[in-house]
Amino acid sequence: MKRRDIQPIYAETYQRRKRTRRVGLGIFLLILVIISGFFLIRWHENEQLKKYPIRGVAIDQSNGYIDFESLKNRGISFVYLKATQGAAFTDDSFDSNFQRSQGSQLPIGVYHYFSFTSSPTEQFKNFVRQVKYNTGSLPICIQIQYYGSFDESTVHWKKARRQVVYLSKLLRSYYKRPVVISATKQVISRLKLTADSKTQFWLTDGKIGQPNADATFIQADDKAGFRLDKQLVFLPMSVFNGNRSEWHRYVD
Repeated sequence: MKRRDIQPIYAETYQRRKRTRRVGLGIFLLILVIISGFFLIRWHENEQLKKYPIRGVAIDQSNGYIDFESLKNRGISFVYLKATQGAAFTDDSFDSNFQRSQGSQLPIGVYHYFSFTSSPTEQFKNFVRQVKYNTGSLPICIQIQYYGSFDESTVHWKKARRQVVYLSKLLRSYYKRPVVISATKQVISRLKLTADSKTQFWLTDGKIGQPNADATFIQADDKAGFRLDKQLVFLPMSVFNGNRSEWHRYVD
């Protein structure tokens, strides 16, 4: 009797342990597949990134002190510095960043964060007050992205187009150089902008390794890690959409 009473309990325990081992093995295999997939994706991205030898970063006051010489030694070929936003905001680190960047001999550009609520004239005045003629050697960038309550459905696109076109015209006329619009393909399409010798595109959602014929720059990683002065710094990294020879012609 005792043997018959105990045996089923052992059998049930055995089956439970067997199921537990199967579940554990399944979870392990799932984790292994996820990790393998992650590294495969990263490997593929790195392989695609090799097609773009010219890489750059964007810097603003939230990034703290940046050693530009260290950036150059890490393979960075150009830097864009945030200068202004809208009609009143100025980046607190712009002046110091610009002055320190000059010793690195890196091609430098500056960018303005576009406001949907401020007039283009006031945005232009804010930019000139802050930047003066410290614009570096690259095209001036106007960064356009949604913020606050603004999205595709709330932006007045006809008005925004007029504002962007006029601000671009003011900047080109004053600084005698092209303007590059940094935005997603959707925003550029809604603004009905076209790339030409005066207006260039910096795609923030372009796919690395795929045709982006209209793009001069493509954002490759919104949080790329760089080891600078023994600290890990994360910066938005973009690439020039061309080879080294094309880049040298572009900056000359």
